[in-house]
This record gives sequence, structure tokens and C-alpha cells, in this order.
Amino acid sequence: MSNIPGNDTYTPAKTEAPDRPSRSVDKVLAGWPMEPFQYLFDRRTRRYMIIIAIILALTLILTTVLLVGGRNIYFNFSSKPQVENGGDGVASAIGDFPYADGASGNVMLPWADKVGIIPADSIYSSYAALADLSTGEIIASRKADETIYPASMTKVMTLIVVVENLPDEECLKEEITISQAVYDAMKAAGSSGIGLEAGEKITVESLLYALMLKSDGIAACELARYVAGSEEDFVELMNQKAEKMGLNNTHFENPTGLHHPDHKSTSREIASIMAYAVNMKLCRKVMLTQSYTAPCVGVDGKKFNYNLYHNLIVTQFDHIPVNQPNAVKVAAGKTGFTDESLYCLVTYAESADGHGYVCVTAKGDSYNACIADYITIYNTYAKP
Repeated sequence: MSNIPGNDTYTPAKTEAPDRPSRSVDKVLAGWPMEPFQYLFDRRTRRYMIIIAIILALTLILTTVLLVGGRNIYFNFSSKPQVENGGDGVASAIGDFPYADGASGNVMLPWADKVGIIPADSIYSSYAALADLSTGEIIASRKADETIYPASMTKVMTLIVVVENLPDEECLKEEITISQAVYDAMKAAGSSGIGLEAGEKITVESLLYALMLKSDGIAACELARYVAGSEEDFVELMNQKAEKMGLNNTHFENPTGLHHPDHKSTSREIASIMAYAVNMKLCRKVMLTQSYTAPCVGVDGKKFNYNLYHNLIVTQFDHIPVNQPNAVKVAAGKTGFTDESLYCLVTYAESADGHGYVCVTAKGDSYNACIADYITIYNTYAKP
């Protein structure tokens, strides 16, 4: 039978491969259609390299998600949105509405008989205050009565005024459609958020959690309009509330905390606002929640969820507690930042024996610095 190439019965002659040491790299590669770089490493080494590359890529993606905080969006400043909704807002007093269970009268936290003066070189922040809620007093201070820009710590007061003015329990399930005006304004305003878009429908309750867990500016504006009809009227309610609470050095210009030269407070008064909020049933429930699933209806009519978590208190994926001092357990907090305020933070913590504490730090140079500061302050001045 003929030994002709192409014939089905063709059998190539058997030849011994030359010794590998006598073959140059070029000769070895010349008969192969694959890329030369694939032969710099053996198959097992290449496999390990691919696995390592995949692990590094996944680590990079997870790190990015954790740093950004899920579906956060960041925008630049613009003018106020136009008023679209009508409504009657009132500065609620205790008992007016089902969730208006806050204290009445002056709630300004007084100084303790012996106040610890926080040394300037012991913390990174320029201003600080620590309140012991079991005594209702400020027990440690670093320029706690000097004016600060509160940035998004403002949203604690926004939460209070919204909750106190909810007309009934059923309204928590009422859907709000995100307006184009609010979306455009917050998109231009540098506001953070969960990624809400104009035309999406989301409940009042979900907006409360978006407000506090993810500092959502759109949530703040839509809740303000829901309660008072306009952001301007809602801000009037905020200032009326501050006056009733005895906060003479606090003034608000918006419900979000975006910078305005007349939007100001002090560390002691922000601590007083936080202390007031954690003693309100619904506010406390919202603020102490670590994660929340917020149902939403998209512009296309399809239902989906926003998965919210408080990245100051827990990690996103496994909900492991983070950033905890030794003396107490931090259970709630609200961050804040503008170019003028720098980094600020108000937290609520509890000791093992049930003592509640509120710590405020303002004008820090990073969120890590704020966290380091509250750990220092709690561990130094709070009772374990």
C-alpha cells in the first residue's frame, strides 16, 4: 500500500525526536502554531498564574465595591429644585401624629460638673463632644460650643422632622415617585445616594432607610416635599424644631446638609439632636438598622430591590461588625462631608451595662480619622 500523504491509509514514518538540549528555542517553536510566550512556563505554572490573576481581579472588584458602598452616586452642585408637590407641613409637637414621641421643650444637653477636655493632640478632628445619655450631660469636649458646618449630619434632624410629621402609620407604605427636578438637582449638587433615578417609585419607609443608611440626598428632598410640600417649607419646620429644642446656635438652609454659609450648628447641639432622635421609637429603629432591602418599581414598571447596608457599622457582604472601640459598641451613626465642613461624624454607642453615649467629631481630614477619633474618645471617657 502506497505511503502517500493525503491517503487515508498513510502512516508517517517513525522517527526519534532529537535530544532537547541540542534544539534551539527557535527550532522548537518553529513547528508550533501557538504563541511563543506560552512556552516560557510549563502548563502547571501557567494554570497557577491564571488562578492568581483571577483572585487578584476579584479582590480589586470587591475592594472597589466596598469603598464606593454599593450603588452610590456622586454629583456636583446646582440650584434648588422647583417645588412640584403641594402639602401642609406643621412643626409637630409631642402626640400630634403617631410617631411624634420625642421629648418636649428644651433638650439641649448641659455640661457635666466635671467635663473632660479632649486634648488637641489626642484626636485628628478640630471639634468634638461626648454625651452620656444616662445622665443627659456632655462629659467630654473639644471646642464643642464653637460653630461648625454639619454637612450630612443634618439628615438626623431631617429624619426627626419627617417622622414627627407622618400623619398615620399607613403612610410608610405609600409610594413616592422620584421627580425629575429632585433628581437633576441632586445630580448637580454633589449628593451621595443609592442610585435612585427619576420616575422610580419607592416607599416612604424605604426612603427613611436610604436617608440614614446611605445618606441619600434624593431621599432627603423627596421626604421633605412629601411632608411639607416644598423643601423651603420643610426647612422652616426644621428651624422651628431647632428653636423648640433650645438649639440657639443651629440653623438649617436645606434638608441634605449641602454647604451654605448660614447652614451651621455646634458639636454639642448635633449631639443633642442625635440624643433626641435615638429616644424616638421609629427614628431609633431606622438608625440602628444595619441593613435593609428597599423594594422599588423601575421606570419600566419592573420591580427590583435596593440592598442597603450601613458601611460605618458592618461590612457589606458578611455583616461583620467593624470600627468598634473597646469600651462600648457603636450601633448607629451619620457621616458628613463637604469641602467646607471637611469630615464629620455623629455616632450612638451603648456600653455593656446599658449606658448610651453620643459622640460628635467635626472638621477631620478623613473618615478614617473620624473613626479613629471616636474610638479614642469612647475608650477614654465612656464607662465600659
